[in-house]
Amino acid sequence: MHGSPPRFELDSLEYQHDIMARKIQSRTKPAKTAAPDPREPDAVAPGFETSEEAVFHQLYDPGCTPLTPAEAESVWGEIDARMDEIRSCLAQFVFVLEEHERVVDLCRTPDDVTSLFVESKLPDGVRANLPSALPALMKWRSEIAAFRKELIGFYAAPQFKNESAREAIWGRSRELLMRYPVSTLKVMEWYHVASSWCTTPESPAMDELFRSRLMPDRALCLSVFRTMKDAFERMEGLRQRILYSHLRLVISIAKQSCNQPQQLIDIVQEGNIGLVKALDRFDSSLGHKFSTYATWWIRHEIMRALARQTRVIRIPQHMLATISRINRAEQAYVRRFGEEPTVEELAAELEMPKARIHAIRQMARQQISLQAPLRSNALSEDSEITQEDRFGTPADNDDFNPELHLSFQFLRDVVHKAVDELPERDRKFIQMRFGLGGYEPMSIRQIAEEFQLSRERIRQIENSVFEKLRRSNPELASHWQDSLY
Repeated sequence: MHGSPPRFELDSLEYQHDIMARKIQSRTKPAKTAAPDPREPDAVAPGFETSEEAVFHQLYDPGCTPLTPAEAESVWGEIDARMDEIRSCLAQFVFVLEEHERVVDLCRTPDDVTSLFVESKLPDGVRANLPSALPALMKWRSEIAAFRKELIGFYAAPQFKNESAREAIWGRSRELLMRYPVSTLKVMEWYHVASSWCTTPESPAMDELFRSRLMPDRALCLSVFRTMKDAFERMEGLRQRILYSHLRLVISIAKQSCNQPQQLIDIVQEGNIGLVKALDRFDSSLGHKFSTYATWWIRHEIMRALARQTRVIRIPQHMLATISRINRAEQAYVRRFGEEPTVEELAAELEMPKARIHAIRQMARQQISLQAPLRSNALSEDSEITQEDRFGTPADNDDFNPELHLSFQFLRDVVHKAVDELPERDRKFIQMRFGLGGYEPMSIRQIAEEFQLSRERIRQIENSVFEKLRRSNPELASHWQDSLY
């Protein structure tokens, strides 16, 4: 007794993105050296490159040279021709007609139409008025359903053996389906489903699947699939050429978002995934440059990766957008009125409840480790930490350390000298914060009330002043490291 025919889910193409991204991340090369010793911890399998080498090739490999405008136009024209050939072959399969009906059922809004269909190839009247596309698509769906029944009947009839009759009905199928071309992602999804079926060994169950989902003649179906596979392989070679010619663009965008060399490698790989997604969605018939379109997708994937990885507790993407909106509104208020807005003023500006703004500000705070060394940005708002607490003082007991005491005295002199060179406002802030120049040590909240600024603004000023001290006083910076760490 034979089992039921295998089912293949028509899911999204995330796995294709991963595969193509891996091709970019580690391009293989002939293995001419001996196999590495597995006992060595840094041994790399022959034929593969490390992430650093992959990024190096993105910069210096001749295959990553950008295409000229004439070359790019030729490559995109050839890609479009191969894609049309794949569409024509798929139009001969019964399951593709059924999938077109499902695509139409997914269309609820004009945005669904633009995401599921190739907008530039829609009829002029529909493209100019997308809301009118929904009734037109429903009518088109009825035509596909009627034609699918006719095609199934034709495949079961004796005239299926007639070559001219087959070409005639396949021509009608191609003409009907190309009236509203579906997106490239859907076409590639259906190609991989057909590939899975056509490469499965023969069995009674597979013969039944061919008759009901593809076409009754297995040999003829495999001939159509070979034609489609050749077109797909040629198209993939051209797509790889487009990808490699834009790898340097990924690095240039990644450098704008990352200052740490160790993190740059990971950010570049995230940008490569964005480049692959851009390639899947790009429509060359609109006349835009691919690099312009791909820049948004590359930056989008990089920003998503940074949002996922830079925080201990992950914040959802939509909440990050809300945090940015609040920050922009606060900066705009400061530019207009020259002072920090209150929560009530922000709530009125953003038309948002005050409690929500408080909650979002709490969420936006960065986490710190309990084992982290005491630093300027680790102080509590209401803390009363003095310079002695920060730098250490000689204790009145048997554990007194003269060396530590002298180091503290020298550092105190260096600090006083550096503070005296600051502008008046910054010098007053440091003196009030750490109890210098006759002031009592004050908390962030007390200083905010004194300067009539928000506590967040005071924290920003504190960080700015310390950065000035580090840049303008190398001697202080070196002692700072020795004393704090």
